[in-house]
Amino acid sequence: MQNRYVGDVGDFAKFALLRAIARETNLRIAVIWYLYSDEDHNADGRHVSYLRDAAFAQLDPSLHAALARLIHKGKRSVRSVAAAGILPPGTSFFGSLISDRRSDTRLTRMQRALFRGAWVKKALASASGHELVFVDPDNGLQTASVQRHSPKSGKYVFWNELAEFWAKGHSLVVYHHLNRTATVDRQAEVLGAKFRDHFPDAPLIRHFLARRGSCRHFWILGQEGHAPALSDAIERISQSALSECLELG
Repeated sequence: MQNRYVGDVGDFAKFALLRAIARETNLRIAVIWYLYSDEDHNADGRHVSYLRDAAFAQLDPSLHAALARLIHKGKRSVRSVAAAGILPPGTSFFGSLISDRRSDTRLTRMQRALFRGAWVKKALASASGHELVFVDPDNGLQTASVQRHSPKSGKYVFWNELAEFWAKGHSLVVYHHLNRTATVDRQAEVLGAKFRDHFPDAPLIRHFLARRGSCRHFWILGQEGHAPALSDAIERISQSALSECLELG
C-alpha cells in the first residue's frame, strides 16, 4: 500500500468488501497496511473516475461519499482513512512504514531483516483482540523474483508472516495485485494451490476478484470458529449489488 493510492477504485473495492463482511459477521477487523513510501515513476493511484459514476456509487453510497471527500480535500493517506470512520468502530489500524525506498537501499541485508522482524512483531501486537486481519501489501504475495533482503521486499507479504497471524487465531483477508504473466484464471488456480499448501488446516479458502482499474484478488481464509459466518457472508456478498465490482472465484 502507498498513501497515493488512497481513494482509488482499488480502495473502494477493499473497503466495500471489509464493510460487508463486518456487517454480515460482526467480526472485529484489524487493518495491517504494508505501507511503502510513495513512488512517482508511474500514474498509479489516479483511477478515481468511479467517483463520477452514479451506478458505482449505489454499490455503497456512504463509502463512495467518504472516499470522494478524502480525494476532494487532498487527504490521501492511510491515517486519513483511519480517521474517516470508513470501517466499523473498534477497527484497529497499523500504518507504520514497512519500507522507505529513499533509505532502504543504504541498509544492509541484516539491517533490513531486523527492521522487518520488529515491524511484523508490532503489526501482530496491533491485531490482538481482533478476529479478522486484513493484510494490505503494495503488490501482494511474495514472488520468486524479489528476495527477503531486497529493498523492494516491502511491497510484498511473505507466507511466513501470514502464518504468524494465522497462528494467533486470526482469520485473514489478503490483498494481491495480479500481473500479466498468466491469465486471471490461471493465477487464481496457482494462488489457490499455494494457500492450500501453506494453510492445510484452513476450513475456508475463497477469493474475490475486482477487475476495475486493474485486476486484484482478495483472499479470505477462515479459522474453524469463524468459517461458518464468513462462508455465509461470502455467499451473500456474491449475490448482492457488490457482485458488480467483486466477483466470487
